[in-house]
Amino acid sequence: MRRRPLCVVLVCMILGILCNAWINTKEPVSYERESIHFLCELEEFVKKDNGYTLVVRDVKGEDSFSCKKIKLYANEKTAMPKELHIGNLLAVTASIHSFEKPGNPGQFDEYKYNTELGITAQGFAGKIEIKKNTVKNPEDFLHRLRNHLQDVVSLCCDEKTAGIVSAMVLGDKSGLSDEVKQLYQENGIAHVLAISGLHISLIGASLFFVLRKYFMPMQGAAVVTMVLLFLYGILTGFSISTQRAVIMMGCMLLARLAGRHYDGLSALSFSAICQLLIHPMVLFQTGFLLSYGTVLGIYVFVDVFCDAWESKNPIWMAVAGTAGIELVTLPILLTAYYEFSILSIAANVLFLPFMGGILVTSLAGIGLGSITIFAGKFCFGFAHFCFMLFEWIGNLFVKIPGAVVITGKPAVWQVYLYYGCGVLFLFLQKWKQKKIFLLTLVFGVFVLFLPIHNNFDLQITNLDVGQGDCSCIRTKNHTFLIDGGSSDVNKVGKYRMIPFLKSQGISYVSYLFLTHSDKDHTNGAVEWLCAANQMGVKVGTVILPKLNEKEEAYCTLLDELRNKGCNLMFMQRGDTVTIDELQIGRAHV
Repeated sequence: MRRRPLCVVLVCMILGILCNAWINTKEPVSYERESIHFLCELEEFVKKDNGYTLVVRDVKGEDSFSCKKIKLYANEKTAMPKELHIGNLLAVTASIHSFEKPGNPGQFDEYKYNTELGITAQGFAGKIEIKKNTVKNPEDFLHRLRNHLQDVVSLCCDEKTAGIVSAMVLGDKSGLSDEVKQLYQENGIAHVLAISGLHISLIGASLFFVLRKYFMPMQGAAVVTMVLLFLYGILTGFSISTQRAVIMMGCMLLARLAGRHYDGLSALSFSAICQLLIHPMVLFQTGFLLSYGTVLGIYVFVDVFCDAWESKNPIWMAVAGTAGIELVTLPILLTAYYEFSILSIAANVLFLPFMGGILVTSLAGIGLGSITIFAGKFCFGFAHFCFMLFEWIGNLFVKIPGAVVITGKPAVWQVYLYYGCGVLFLFLQKWKQKKIFLLTLVFGVFVLFLPIHNNFDLQITNLDVGQGDCSCIRTKNHTFLIDGGSSDVNKVGKYRMIPFLKSQGISYVSYLFLTHSDKDHTNGAVEWLCAANQMGVKVGTVILPKLNEKEEAYCTLLDELRNKGCNLMFMQRGDTVTIDELQIGRAHV
């Protein structure tokens, strides 16, 4: 640590932020306003199929209303100018609301996610006017360039390939389908869908090499490379991982200029300090933890495993690096997604060697595609082939029984104890006693996977699904769901029901009771049952009421379930299901 004072500073800063978050428990400010007029500056906007999503800053309105940032949604009913520019001073009329807090365990915390980014409220714009046509030229130019490049990608690729390339190269994930996101997540390779240190390193190293060899001396090449990387970061939205990678690459180039040794852990600490100084609460974001945890795992565990087994074989180093990533990020993944893939190390070892070729050919495809579509399509052929291969192997992996394990959300004490075992492991490995320090690591993993969600005889949970119904009944060995639908929550199965089940460590529902066929009781269940791989949670038997006179909605529901191959059972008045001394029956309605 004496050689790495920045690491000490970072640890102290993290402890300070944690203490402040623990002490500061103020109630959030309410921003509920049905109609309000305010002035603001346009910071970011994205065009969607049905309108725009805008982020505005320095919001000041009537009745002393003010806040730092607001996310605004505009649709076809919104009166707005034909063209917007970054930096425009806008006059807005909108309804403003606070972000929603989760109503169920496992539900995405919209409030926490946005407030950690400094966005304090959301609004639905009725009218947007340009009060002053000020323009931040660099940001606005890069925004429009990004839109142009996205159009080039869309013209040169099919929809699925275009979505993945845009996410990997341009930082735009709006074109990614839910199926692609889920497949990559289940295989433990979701990180390839974001701009990472690999991207920045390849681009930066290539730029520096070309500039230095053919155009200018080392000092000039380093400065130009840093400037271009910074502009690339702005172009792609400067996500957390991009900020980290750009800062670390800048540290590497500065070390080269100064003739000093580049220390990866110090550069990693410096980049984290920079981000935490700007947005301290970003420490609690999953993206921040995964980005820094990934690099930390590589820097720490590659040397540890290679020294312990006295091997510098490239294949072993790749396995060691991937294992290090898994060890550091495992609690983060379980806390955020409640599941992990036991084949993720194999998936990363198989897929990562392709990433350099995908990045190079994609950049070439974007550049040449701006000149001629044919050349662009030719360059994107390699990326298209790789993504097809990834999809085939990924689908093969997730079909292996037990490949994806649903663990539930670990308790805080489990996470702390796991990382404590990890620190002890790093100290013990210096003794070169493989059995001792491996046992420490195994114990930490064992603690993390201790089942803590079924220590009861009977548990009944009524889920918050908006205007609808869904209840979960659990015994020691079985799970029952009664209904699952909503009339006002979109994709209630994906965003309310499945996250709850996974957060509780439930991967199998013995019986799903659908009391009747109204949408507010069934649409979430049908969405879940008809999804590919049933979103990772299987259902044993679906129980429906036995009716003599079947309505159209009931027949439609029956056809959907039969087409999906669900095991169906019908109950009438007086019938009961008895499991683990629990008896569920159908009364006369």
